[in-house]
Amino acid sequence: MSPFGGFLARIYAFKVFDACVLIGPLYTVMFVDAGLKPVEISIILTAWSVTTFILQAPSGLVADRAPRKWVLACAQLARAVGFAAWALDPHFWGYFVGLILWGVKSAFTSGTFEAMVYDELKALDRTGDYPKVIGRARAAQAIGTLAASLGAAATVGFGYGVALAASAVACGLCFLASAALPPAPRALEVEDRGYLEHLRSAVVEAGRQPTVLSILAFSAVVLALGQSLSEFWPVFGAKTGLGRPVIALFVGGQSLLEALANTLAHRVFARTRRWFYAAMALCGAMLATAAAIFQPWCMAILIVYSAILKLTDTVFEGRLQQTVSSGNRATVGSMKTLAAQIGASSLYLTFGPIAQAIGYRTAFLASGGAGIVFGLAFLAGRRLAARPVRRPPLEPAG
Repeated sequence: MSPFGGFLARIYAFKVFDACVLIGPLYTVMFVDAGLKPVEISIILTAWSVTTFILQAPSGLVADRAPRKWVLACAQLARAVGFAAWALDPHFWGYFVGLILWGVKSAFTSGTFEAMVYDELKALDRTGDYPKVIGRARAAQAIGTLAASLGAAATVGFGYGVALAASAVACGLCFLASAALPPAPRALEVEDRGYLEHLRSAVVEAGRQPTVLSILAFSAVVLALGQSLSEFWPVFGAKTGLGRPVIALFVGGQSLLEALANTLAHRVFARTRRWFYAAMALCGAMLATAAAIFQPWCMAILIVYSAILKLTDTVFEGRLQQTVSSGNRATVGSMKTLAAQIGASSLYLTFGPIAQAIGYRTAFLASGGAGIVFGLAFLAGRRLAARPVRRPPLEPAG
């Protein structure tokens, strides 16, 4: 096998095992079944988001200065301990601690993986393949989610403990897959820079480029209304009357369509930003429609909604990687996730109180409205930025 083919096999294996956690499709329903109220669920999800937020910049700096494969491997161990906490204490505080540890895993994976992939492709002189490779890596992740969904549907009747044990085993397999990844020696070129100097360099690089700032802002909204909000899709299904095994299968269907979206992302990579802003507004309208009808079959609308936003995130991830330098790649990538966590925390702290005060249906409806507003706002901002500046004619001398 060629070096390029071997590299692809290893990163795809990593993404499959990373997603193949059986508790993933059902953990929010597990919280509901444990008696947690909407606000309590929002609090522990926010703890997850805040942990990722706090650790995002430090994790990027570590990943730019240490072998990235070991950063990814140790992150899996933290998540495995979190699953143990859920099994030992299936109540609010056990879930709280477990999601904090999952947040540690998220912080030390997001940005690190993408930076490692791009720099390895750069070493192979194949950076032009990045959108296709990262899209297929995310498709592999979706396949892992599908496998987890089928496993969850088959084992949920035996209790959540079985799914938690299998999820811990998946973390161990992912640790082994991480250890087989390239050492990313290009990250070592920054060792002669101090921590604060490295952070300042990354912030300055991002701040001087309007394109990077716009990608960070838009990605924050996409990830909040896409990935973060999708944590509540199983609750949507439960509240509309779907059984737990069917909900798990729905998550599997969602992962399949997201896999397709990721594999096709490179085909729309050259589309203008207006195209993706309009897609966000359309997604908001789809979610609002699903919430207004609020029937089990509306879960199909949510699948399409998630796929469109997943495709959008993959495209903008590729654009970000093309814009930043290798020395700051993981740090700037972590800044993207940091911005996303701000959006996610805002969503959780809004969604939970609305759901508890008025109902989950209204909270989903409000989220759809937010998607419409943000999509139209980005469209309007893009149009204003593209409008030529009209200067008054010069007055004749004398």
